[in-house]
Amino acid sequence: MPKLLLALFLQLLLISPLIFLSLNKDANKWKYLLPFALFYFMNTSLLALPNFMTEFRFIEGDWNWSGKTYAIVGSLLFYFLIRKSLGDYNYITLKQKAGSFRSKTYILIVVVLVLIGLTYFLVDKSSKNFTDLLFQSTMPGIDEELAYRGIMLGLLCNALNPRLKIGTLNLENPALIITSILFGFGHSFHFNPNWSIYQDWFEFFDKFAIGLLLGWMTIKSGSIVMSIFTHNLINTFPIMVQVFLRGR
Repeated sequence: MPKLLLALFLQLLLISPLIFLSLNKDANKWKYLLPFALFYFMNTSLLALPNFMTEFRFIEGDWNWSGKTYAIVGSLLFYFLIRKSLGDYNYITLKQKAGSFRSKTYILIVVVLVLIGLTYFLVDKSSKNFTDLLFQSTMPGIDEELAYRGIMLGLLCNALNPRLKIGTLNLENPALIITSILFGFGHSFHFNPNWSIYQDWFEFFDKFAIGLLLGWMTIKSGSIVMSIFTHNLINTFPIMVQVFLRGR
């Protein structure tokens, strides 16, 4: 656990200059930044809890069902405590912005459900593929979209300017960039047992790009609904391809 907490602290430290440069001086910034930092520590700690304390693991297996469940419940409880302060940046809603790609959202949801349903039908229910598909089509999208695009993006949008200009460089929506950076670090940065830093840059840039896409969807639609389904589709797609190629 100390390694995890130190890694989280360093990740927040790395993005702090970007936060400082983007601060909205008219906003009550600490009202949003303190909950943002607290939630980042809380969410990742709940996710890792069963790995450090096995008595909290209520589902065994290759996937972290228990940690994801704790993280989702923690996110929902945290959201209900701070939801009123999110204002116009409350993305945890089923309502889509008027004029946004609402019809495309519904089409995507139907396509995802059909693809996953077909794959479930083709997969042997006793196989590892079925367990992988069941997990990847549910837990990561719900947990990570609630956390990164629902809560953290909403808090940062309230605290930061909608754009940042550094010299000739014009950055659109620093809140989106910062949450995407943290999304990348969350999947690629940790301490080894000997306390040396491990950073997988390929994994970082992969998750950073996905974070930008999912965050853009959230901002455009005003809701995390589409990002949840897209996230789970991205995760399950390799499994579905494998199953269909095998003709199972």
